[in-house]
Amino acid sequence: MIPLLRFPAIGLALSLTTTAILQAQAPGRQQPRLVLKALDLDHDGTLSAAEIKAAPSSLLKLDTNGDGMLTIDEISERPQNAGASSDELLKQLMSFDKENKGYLVAEDLPERMRGIFARADVNHDGKLTPDEIRAISAHQGMPAGPATQPGRAAGMFRQDPVLNALDLNHDGTISAEEIAAASTSLLTLDKNGDGQITPDEMPVRQQSAEERVTHMLDEWDTDKDGRLSRAEVPDRMAQQFDQIDLNHDAFLDKAELLTYFKAQADQQPHREASHEGEQHPQ
Repeated sequence: MIPLLRFPAIGLALSLTTTAILQAQAPGRQQPRLVLKALDLDHDGTLSAAEIKAAPSSLLKLDTNGDGMLTIDEISERPQNAGASSDELLKQLMSFDKENKGYLVAEDLPERMRGIFARADVNHDGKLTPDEIRAISAHQGMPAGPATQPGRAAGMFRQDPVLNALDLNHDGTISAEEIAAASTSLLTLDKNGDGQITPDEMPVRQQSAEERVTHMLDEWDTDKDGRLSRAEVPDRMAQQFDQIDLNHDAFLDKAELLTYFKAQADQQPHREASHEGEQHPQ
């Protein structure tokens, strides 16, 4: 494993996108809801009538680049070691170009880092260029998943009813128009019509095994053959590759991935029961 403090952006690129997929192994944990946190001004877990009215201005506080809209990277929490920019990642990786070629070949990188080479070399020419390094940094810098299309938003938008209500066209971005309409959009969650939105009216929906597998294939199946090779999967999943590869053909197909994640889901009740009575820090 690459030390994250030494190569923060590389560690981020190799691990963050699969955070949602690997949630099955950590029952009860979920990504922080930064949009809800921004909307809930008094942090009591309920969106009051006043907070709903103030929603457009509250949401704009998350617009870190000032473009008037909210994208996945602005509403997803970055881990503490996610400090490196795409330029810093470029500098770190290109330091392995000892011959000053201006690009990398797989042999330039330590073996433990060649998985990122296979994923970043999108044109499969055997060369990793600065543009490709910047592209993978932008693509994997946050758990965004594949590029979204209208009607097919990223998983967290589908799972979080607050995001789903705000993202009217379901394209994975909260546009300027959608921010302006936020007060009206949020009221669709007020099922009992009392003018506020309580926690029971906006629970996060858990991903199914099918959704986890679909997300993973969309994200990591770079050659689009419907299965994952060892080079295509992130490092954390590579550690369990042989366990998941039931037919030992050196590929993970949809059926094998489904079997794995369904087994993980079946184990959750046991895990949750084993933790009853434990005190967890808030």
